[in-house]
Amino acid sequence: MAIRKAEPIGAQLLVAVDFSDCSRRALRKARELVSGGPARLLVLHVIDQRFVQECVRHRIGTPGQIKKQLFVEAKSQLKQFLQEEGLDSGQVKTVVCEGVPHLEITRHAHKFKADLIVLGSCGMVGDPDAIFFGGTAEKVLRFISRPVLCVPPASDERN
Repeated sequence: MAIRKAEPIGAQLLVAVDFSDCSRRALRKARELVSGGPARLLVLHVIDQRFVQECVRHRIGTPGQIKKQLFVEAKSQLKQFLQEEGLDSGQVKTVVCEGVPHLEITRHAHKFKADLIVLGSCGMVGDPDAIFFGGTAEKVLRFISRPVLCVPPASDERN
């Protein structure tokens, strides 16, 4: 009986996307990184639970109705986002979840044993909370023990 050598599984990269130009750049960088070998890409979108709570507070709907609508829209947007970047669901694993973005990114990075987390960093222009408390990328860096690649915006995106 011949013993077959196992093929290397390769790296696991987690890319968090929010459909912004910054997250598009992060996805492109991650795709570039995995193109050279046997690596797997996990694309994660987090529905911010604070947004759901705000919608409920403004009586837009029940939590269940709002979450259902947001999940349907996010899955559709994610599929389109990947197609626009030349990827399809057969090439990557996709996850849509709800929670606090930096905590969900950290949780999924551990759950899927990500070797690298790739995030777009849009800067903190115009967001007072981000200026004082840090944006999602900065918060992920505070909580994670895994390597993180922050992809900066193109210089013209900062204006």
